[in-house]
Amino acid sequence: MGVSVQRLDDFNTPVAADNPRGGINVYFDLHTSEPLQQSPVWVTGGRRLQLFRLGANETLTLGGGRHFVKVVIGRIANLERSCLAAPFAVRATGIDVDELVAGEDGALFMLMSLAEDAAEMITDMASLTFEGPLSHALVWQRFDAKFAGITDYFDGKDCYMASGIHVLDEHDDEIVYVNPWTCGKGVDLSTHNHAHAPSPMAPAFAEVHWVLAAATEQSGMYRTPEPGADERERFVMGLGDEHGPFYDRDASGLPVLRENGAVQYPWHGWQGGDDGSADSAYDFVAAFEINPSYMEARL
Repeated sequence: MGVSVQRLDDFNTPVAADNPRGGINVYFDLHTSEPLQQSPVWVTGGRRLQLFRLGANETLTLGGGRHFVKVVIGRIANLERSCLAAPFAVRATGIDVDELVAGEDGALFMLMSLAEDAAEMITDMASLTFEGPLSHALVWQRFDAKFAGITDYFDGKDCYMASGIHVLDEHDDEIVYVNPWTCGKGVDLSTHNHAHAPSPMAPAFAEVHWVLAAATEQSGMYRTPEPGADERERFVMGLGDEHGPFYDRDASGLPVLRENGAVQYPWHGWQGGDDGSADSAYDFVAAFEINPSYMEARL
């Protein structure tokens, strides 16, 4: 039976900035008897981001504030929440409790806590500079610069991607890559299906998007029969929202893999909203690119 634990004054997980894909490595032992493992805190845009691993049935006291929880592995029992919402559904992750209770298999999750003066909307990329241990490795880059030589689709588009956080297990296997990006108003971040063959620099993943800030009340995911099709099913997402599986699932609810090892997705993308205002604002999103071996089943 677990007991109540307090957040530590400092982190107790190994961290490094030596991943060949860039960003920061954070290591969690999924089989330890330790009741609590927690990463460093990274702060950006008034959002305090931290990863936790609670042991089986352990309770984490949060204290006051405005909190949002994205579960990666296991279950938060008192929220009745595991990793995935229903397929093609949007789910709020804000919580109104001051403690989190892990299920019988424990829970690995990210906590976002908003500062009292945190703006709901991000209007300037300069406000998204990361602060915290090894934050020099969390560097923003325009899409058109990052993907130069690969595609000219993003040329001139107001969107950015940061090197992110690689969450690794005790065997150095990646559990999830937390990939932060932003999207300006009206920007379509391309219709795609992740069908490229996986490689060490671009492994296969089953993704869930978590919204850290919304530029408008119209931004969100879409799915479509094919690139360029007029038909688009929209899934509007606001601050703290996440979505369920957009990838194909087998009879047991696990991701379907293509012959080349990639996770099979329908055509989909992210569409920035347009509120008719010329004022700048950004959707700020974390893509949780989860190793298919660690993905829970969801029918």
